[in-house]
Amino acid sequence: MLQQSGFLPQHQFHVLINLPGQQLNVTLLPHHQGHFKVIEHGEVLGEVELTPENTCVRRSGKLTKGFVKQLEQHIKTYYREFKSLFA
Repeated sequence: MLQQSGFLPQHQFHVLINLPGQQLNVTLLPHHQGHFKVIEHGEVLGEVELTPENTCVRRSGKLTKGFVKQLEQHIKTYYREFKSLFA
């Protein structure tokens, strides 16, 4: 995977998204400005942004509301439990 300016591959993490009839194992590649690239099997599905209120909003891609809501919960949980990694 090529590193793009601002993205932090050393801080990527993986989450499981449950959708009706399928489960997706996606990689979240954080950017230092608070947004995340969403990748599944090397394909970029889109980008989401975490607002200062800890709400996830879609920046690009065809991510459904339910998908983004699950991402929001995973991102909040990840940074709450592992915040010392990024201090």
